[in-house]
Amino acid sequence: MQMRRREWIGMAVAAAATGWPALGQAQPLEKSTRLIVAYGAGSATDILARFLADRIAKRSGRPAVVENRAGADGNIAAEAAMRAPNDMYTLLVSGSSTHAANASIYRKLPFDPEADFTPVSTLAVAPFVLLVNPQRVRQRSIKEFLDWAHTGGGQDLSFASTSVGNRVAGERFRQVARLKAVNVLYRNSGQAMTELLGGQFDFYFCDVATALPQVKAGKAFALAVSYRERLAALPEVPTLAESGFPDFDVASWIAIWSAVASTPADVSARMAQWVGEAMDSTEGREFLLGKGLLPAPSGATALAQLQRRDTAVWGKIIRETGMQQ
Repeated sequence: MQMRRREWIGMAVAAAATGWPALGQAQPLEKSTRLIVAYGAGSATDILARFLADRIAKRSGRPAVVENRAGADGNIAAEAAMRAPNDMYTLLVSGSSTHAANASIYRKLPFDPEADFTPVSTLAVAPFVLLVNPQRVRQRSIKEFLDWAHTGGGQDLSFASTSVGNRVAGERFRQVARLKAVNVLYRNSGQAMTELLGGQFDFYFCDVATALPQVKAGKAFALAVSYRERLAALPEVPTLAESGFPDFDVASWIAIWSAVASTPADVSARMAQWVGEAMDSTEGREFLLGKGLLPAPSGATALAQLQRRDTAVWGKIIRETGMQQ
């Protein structure tokens, strides 16, 4: 029986871990590499893609070009990667939007998250911090906040979102906390933070990099963390799981795939090795932590499992909270 492509990839990656030269030795490729990024320049995904592009270029001996294709919750980038000509090897740097949530948000996707892409590796986890404006919301714990909201003080609540990930976190919180709250969509986290500090809405599941300076300055107050574990950057802030919602665990993740149509299986396997080495290095981990991300280089198999898990888990939240378009 002919071996399936993904089974071959898994074997090749495992063999690569011990069979290829050590980090730093160039292994020339026949073509240059294209990294198509699902979000705009300056985003965490973009910054991470450029970090990897530099390492891939050094290892492959050829340029690695970063192309930003923002829009439609990452769908534009995923379709571009799927349809890319085979003049370069094509990688997609995206995450939980294109390869988990969007299958439930959009009635029809212009790509198949599994058939059109080969998992390379997860890269990082992006938890959210539940923020309030301390001038607008004076409660300092989840219990106090919910007591205030449920007894009439928090009428006409609203919360911000800037991405699929923090929208899912906000909608899930609204659902389990039984809040009447309206979502307000913003283009980016900087804009949402400005509006939070201006008192334009009540709460916001913000990325760590944007939240941290404002929390440290006392301009925003962190009620809880959306992730299952406390964050080293904010060790005093409890998780929502600790605050009365034991099953709450919502965090975005960033990952990398190769486009099946333009990147051969052996090249995908080689890329997986390079990416894993770069992100699992001291330099890679320090880079991620400095951007408010949690290191999570875990290879192709783990990425495929994560993708399937969150397609189901996030899909349920999306359907139950009416996020479909």
